Amino acid sequence: MRTSFAGNCRTTAAFTLIELLVVIAIMALLASLTMMGFSSASVNASRNRTAAFHRAIMSGLENYKSENGEFPEPRSAGKRTNFGNNQYEIGGSLMLYQALSGDGDDEIKSANGRSSASDGVVETDAEIAAIMLKEMPREMSQKTSTGEWLLMDGFGHPFQYTYPQRSGKNAGQGAPSTNTINTTYDLWSYAEDDKNTTETSLTSKQETNISGKWIKNW
Repeated sequence: MRTSFAGNCRTTAAFTLIELLVVIAIMALLASLTMMGFSSASVNASRNRTAAFHRAIMSGLENYKSENGEFPEPRSAGKRTNFGNNQYEIGGSLMLYQALSGDGDDEIKSANGRSSASDGVVETDAEIAAIMLKEMPREMSQKTSTGEWLLMDGFGHPFQYTYPQRSGKNAGQGAPSTNTINTTYDLWSYAEDDKNTTETSLTSKQETNISGKWIKNW
């Protein structure tokens, strides 16, 4: 039985096409695995930076309390702005930048004295004396498009900070906090969580399904 030359060519072409498709599929799979590995490594690196920044902020806040007798309270609590496709509260981050860098103090509710806005420069004697976190990493602070300075996490988002608002007859004297888990302050980053970036309530902090990915001090 004879097989035509044209028939052999068609069969060879079919096998070649199949082999090409298999190679393309393997390459696509390898590329996908590589991207997944890169994405995972990137998230881990961002989490590590955020955890380091988080520890530094807590250390700076302890210095602030030692110097001023209390932890700082944000003046613009509840203020929000957009970062990418998500909205974040920035009042705590504005205050943290000033309280730890010494650059301005108008976002610190209990601050006395200068009542000045941040300008990204620490140069006066009063500002230098107010530094609570020396050698702050450059990538830890960021200027917004509106000229405000924030303390940022390793994901490029503002750190979150809640000062305890107490209630009851003994308010300010150890009464239970109504909006924080800690009696001192709550400090956290949403980290890679991009779905719950406006969740700041006590209930959301206590819900592990919401705050499980966050890097926090509780």
